[in-house]
Amino acid sequence: MVCQKDEPGAGLHTRRVHVGGHTVDVRGTFTPERPPIVLVHGIGMSGEYFLPYADLLAVTHDVYALDLPGYGSTPQPVRALTVPELSDVVVGVVTTLGLDAPVLVGHSMGCQIVADAIADHPGLCAGYMLIGPTVDPAARSLHAQGMRLLRDTLIESPLSNAVVFRNYLRMGPLRYLRTARHMLADHTEETIPRCTVPGLVVRGARDPIASAEWVRLLVRLAPDAALREIPGGSHNVQHIRPHDLAAACAPFLAAVNGGRPGPQTTSPSA
Repeated sequence: MVCQKDEPGAGLHTRRVHVGGHTVDVRGTFTPERPPIVLVHGIGMSGEYFLPYADLLAVTHDVYALDLPGYGSTPQPVRALTVPELSDVVVGVVTTLGLDAPVLVGHSMGCQIVADAIADHPGLCAGYMLIGPTVDPAARSLHAQGMRLLRDTLIESPLSNAVVFRNYLRMGPLRYLRTARHMLADHTEETIPRCTVPGLVVRGARDPIASAEWVRLLVRLAPDAALREIPGGSHNVQHIRPHDLAAACAPFLAAVNGGRPGPQTTSPSA
């Protein structure tokens, strides 16, 4: 069941979708004649921090930025959902909206959700993009992840940090910690070998959370994936460097979409 809500954002409109007993808010263009892209946020976040990038994608694609159950403005489930449970929700949204061969895009823990969805549902999508993927095996503990997050916070823009902290407060510390334990228990390096559709792994060159060694490992393990690095980018590259990210990903999107062009734009400072 899909209910329309009057809530525009970055050229998108929000609909509330009910799948598998859970509620998901979807910011989307809802123009199904164009290639679809689904944006899946990371731990503690919402589709809000995808909006600068979604706005660029929406020029050429049908874009859907999700607020998963218990994130953003969606109602809290009775407990923190695991990565496989969240991936089932993403699959349910794709099915409920009737999306035909979308590209699934994850950021941070959203990469784990996307990888699980693709591995467990062959034929679900045309391709995938993992931006700043977690969890680097070299930092598979709450303490190590916390230290990397702190380092990233120090290099993010004030605007990006404001969005992050606002979303973290909405989620609450206890649910965040419980979800973090689920995040640490899920191993993307074991999932990505089963992601057989074309993929693109992306990191900001300054990202302390998704290290260069870690993303290169994922690309080696994936059956069909390439690597892109955004010069000067931090972990939240989709929020603070959306033009650079769009330019870097445009060739991949064009290839996956059968030659239909993606947004080819450069940073205003470039």
